[in-house]
Amino acid sequence: MVLERAEVFIKEGKMEEFLDVLKSQAIPLTKRFTGCISFRALRGVEDANSVMFLAEWESIEAHLASRPEPAHAQFRKLVVPYTTGAKPTVHFEPT
Repeated sequence: MVLERAEVFIKEGKMEEFLDVLKSQAIPLTKRFTGCISFRALRGVEDANSVMFLAEWESIEAHLASRPEPAHAQFRKLVVPYTTGAKPTVHFEPT
């Protein structure tokens, strides 16, 4: 199992619209990602314009295999127009 942490920054004034799209369209797509065990989105407390994604994958290979899939591409197509940038994505393995 590998845990992926990604953080994106949402354009000023677009958070509510982004959250609606995220909940209604983008997150349901994650159920079709190859090897994705779970997916969560959390809104920043100190920085209300940030959203962290936590995705649990069967393996790093499964995550990489999902990236070219249509569902993954559609997820990015829905999310990216709302963002102003992102922190580097990182992965963690259990100890």
